[in-house]
Amino acid sequence: MAQERVLVVEDEPGVLEMTLQVLEAMPERFQLSGVRTAKEAIDRLDRDRPHVVLLDLNLGRRFDGLDICRTIRENPRLRHTAVIVLTGELMDAAESMLLDAGADDYVSKAHFTPRLLESRLRAVLRRTLKEETRKITHGPLQLDPARREAVVDDRDIRLTPTEFDLLYKLASTPDKALTRRELLDRGSGASAIERTVDVHVLSIRRKLGRHDGLVETVFGVGYRVGTSKASPAS
Repeated sequence: MAQERVLVVEDEPGVLEMTLQVLEAMPERFQLSGVRTAKEAIDRLDRDRPHVVLLDLNLGRRFDGLDICRTIRENPRLRHTAVIVLTGELMDAAESMLLDAGADDYVSKAHFTPRLLESRLRAVLRRTLKEETRKITHGPLQLDPARREAVVDDRDIRLTPTEFDLLYKLASTPDKALTRRELLDRGSGASAIERTVDVHVLSIRRKLGRHDGLVETVFGVGYRVGTSKASPAS
């Protein structure tokens, strides 16, 4: 039976060892690897193509966790790789920056517990490894879950694994409003879920370009995919 590959990138030896021990204690049997530098991370990403990367934000001045996250998102071979950032930053200030860089989720080291890490990892794997096969076409938008590809106006758009899943879930039930909690399976408080989903939706809309109106806000509820309100081509 295939095992999910998890790469931990953490420059502090004690934190790296603790994180690997937490993962080893989980009932799931992951293929685990850990590295301490950005260079090692890039080499391992290209070689192993992990399902999930647990990524420390502060790896150094020249090449930090955000740079690695952007590198993952720019590599078509890693389109299936989910990224969970481990950070000590204040999340209210840093969340948009993390998700804009392509992170799927985050865990604050200030509130780190083995249970929290387990819940975030399982949620990301549930979203990214579920076997959806039905292709969806909605106006100019086409979604292929088997290949994890999104196309709008015959143009490929690069979505993170979480962005793809949110958009696929919305497009699967067109014109039906879904709550933020329905859109994001995540073990955290309601306010944190709302912020995270809102940032992901903003990113999706930017990538849809003139078809950003496909994802509509339903005030007091959440979001839905409706009729595209495309802006005129300039």
